[in-house]
Amino acid sequence: MGVANSSQVPVNVVGSNNYGIYPKISLETTWNMFISDDWLINYAGYKKISTPQTTGQGRGLFHSSRGNFLIAVIGTAVYKIGTNLTPIKIGTLESSIGEVFIDENLSQQICIVDGQSAYIAAYDVNTGLFPNPVLKQTLAGSIIPGYVAYHNTFFLIASAMSSPNPQQWYVFVYDSSDATGRTIKLNPVGNTFVLQTKPDRAVAVKRLPGSSNNVLVLGQTVAEVWQNVGGTQNYQRISSYNIDEGCLSVSTIAASEEMICYLAQNENNAPCITITTGGETKRISTDGIDNLLHSIKYPSDSTAFFYRQDGHLFYQLTFFNPADNLSLIHDFNTGQFFNVSDEKSNYYPARQVVYFGLRSYFISLKDSAIYEMGDNYTTYDYDTTPNTLGEIIPRVRICKTIRKEDSATFRAGMFTFWIEQGLDEQYKANYTSNSLCNGLLISESGEPLVSESGIPLISQTGNCGTWQYKPRVDMSFSKNGNQSFSNTVSRELNSLGHFRNQIRWHQLGMCNELTIQLRFIGYQRYCVSGGTIEVY
Repeated sequence: MGVANSSQVPVNVVGSNNYGIYPKISLETTWNMFISDDWLINYAGYKKISTPQTTGQGRGLFHSSRGNFLIAVIGTAVYKIGTNLTPIKIGTLESSIGEVFIDENLSQQICIVDGQSAYIAAYDVNTGLFPNPVLKQTLAGSIIPGYVAYHNTFFLIASAMSSPNPQQWYVFVYDSSDATGRTIKLNPVGNTFVLQTKPDRAVAVKRLPGSSNNVLVLGQTVAEVWQNVGGTQNYQRISSYNIDEGCLSVSTIAASEEMICYLAQNENNAPCITITTGGETKRISTDGIDNLLHSIKYPSDSTAFFYRQDGHLFYQLTFFNPADNLSLIHDFNTGQFFNVSDEKSNYYPARQVVYFGLRSYFISLKDSAIYEMGDNYTTYDYDTTPNTLGEIIPRVRICKTIRKEDSATFRAGMFTFWIEQGLDEQYKANYTSNSLCNGLLISESGEPLVSESGIPLISQTGNCGTWQYKPRVDMSFSKNGNQSFSNTVSRELNSLGHFRNQIRWHQLGMCNELTIQLRFIGYQRYCVSGGTIEVY
């Protein structure tokens, strides 16, 4: 029953990263969850499914839709992975670290670029086999390739930062008439192009989604749209339009069906996240996110990709240098940002997600393994053995600060919200008979008495064994402008089969501002709705 003269104030338990430049403005943050139909639910967990080798860094993962297999680069090794997810080594690169970029043409040739050299892996479309090893290519002149994309029969290659002519990008064809049958050669006519709008480096060339003849050429401070016009010229810049922002890290370039997204900058402004369709450009990062990006010390140590879950399209951006150690997702369905992490609250280890065999896979930044990710995984599992439990995902929500408009103090009473319970397979009552409990309360018929949550009722001095595991929600709060938070007060969730779905805290005390932090601890999925707090 409510207190006289009290009012119920909404608490946005469901929310995103809407933090301000300073904690006093807002510290509103969500970790490893996102908003769906006005509920807060799990972001994808993952499970290790293949370990091609025991050492090395995951550098690149590519889905060949023509060959129906994956190409994975780990350390110096190149692997083919078929539908049975068994890796087969098909070649070796000379480099061992750094992200690689991969694309294929219509003639069953896959081009791999590692920032130093270009490699070709050719396969038989009928057998799916690679009859020859991956072969390093000799490129004309002093070209150092940094990025590759296929477009209209050509491999388009941008310059690496160390290239002698970094302002140039190139059109290549595969010459099957060569003695080896495996050589990339410059197209004889119209083979070299230059960024024109600014004195800049051509760091990447990317197909523009939905614009069949157009590509986006990205520099570090500018981007230009070029059109494939055919003939001897091949490509021509669209002179009426350019984007006055370039790409800070080529590994953050990702394309969906409709747009290209990347970590952007120009010579006058700090980093931001930009999307473009080639005809329209928009910044999607907020004030708080832009301030966060400005604090990044090693922005080039980053990677990004698009990932779709439950109809939501996410752009996931990771800064993996230990000095930064950060992963963000942007949900294009809601226009909101969220934090994601591994089980230790470090960066989420995914690089280059692909969709293959009706599942999503990524290669890991932290080890030499390939993982499946999706909402069917509610933990992070580093074991390839089926049905292992995995690590608990840290799911955290810091709500919007509650303040009265007149800055008056108030007393915070009961705080409550709706949460799905009773679905955790790991949380079952650990008693089978009365003999396991001391002081167990029983009915007249001799049956044990239990609470609505299925927990045995015992006398004040009794005990009823121990629970091996209990999912719970930890609540703490700040009353000093988010400078510090209180000790946690936990509420254990219901055991399996007990679906009562509301939890409560009482008497949070006097304050003139209040910020609630919630931590959802458990192996189960979480589905959380908005809350209220009694104020008087």
